[in-house]
Amino acid sequence: MRTLMLVLTLLLASALPVHAQPAPALRGLTEGVQYTAIEGGKPFRQQGPGKIEIVEVFSYTCPHCAYFQPKLEAWQATLPKSVAVSYMHAAFQPEDPFMLGYLAADAARAVPLTHHRMFAAVHETGEMPRNATLQQVTSFYLRLPGVNGKAFSAALADQTGMTRKMQAARDFQVRSNIPGTPALIVDGRYMVLGNSYESLLGNTRKIIDAITASRKPAGKASTKPRS
Repeated sequence: MRTLMLVLTLLLASALPVHAQPAPALRGLTEGVQYTAIEGGKPFRQQGPGKIEIVEVFSYTCPHCAYFQPKLEAWQATLPKSVAVSYMHAAFQPEDPFMLGYLAADAARAVPLTHHRMFAAVHETGEMPRNATLQQVTSFYLRLPGVNGKAFSAALADQTGMTRKMQAARDFQVRSNIPGTPALIVDGRYMVLGNSYESLLGNTRKIIDAITASRKPAGKASTKPRS
């Protein structure tokens, strides 16, 4: 992943639980090749029964993430309904304006409208500088068509809620030992490895298939008497 990830230093240190359980090995796959197991890992968000969670850890200032996003979305459309894909803005810097803006947009249910536009504003049009202030980020979101400005502003003003969401993101990031972006985490227990965008997505699908296969009940022995 050296060619894809921006190597960044985590600002938070967090020890894994002393009795953390290792993630189960995936049949047919090799740890260190397709994935890295995350001890004590758990999903970022609570999922329904039988659901498999995929989290993309991204950053709006990451050029790799901007290039990867349309590929991820096209691939996502091929997944079974049992797979839930969500995003988590990286928490490498406390009070990151882009992260705060994303969290407010997510609370306002505006991400489907704003995600591509923010990437484009940073990496294509130059409308949004990479060192943008929170005021600049907020103004950008509020002028986008379809964004509920009241809901966005209310979420941003909710300091308790924003702090809780930022801490949840940081905890997940540290627990998963995220080295950079973009990163894909499956079920909170497996970090996907790959040396290209295509191999990242291909290995993610292999992990999904392996998890799905492991959840299928073993076939019952036949009770039909032998002739």
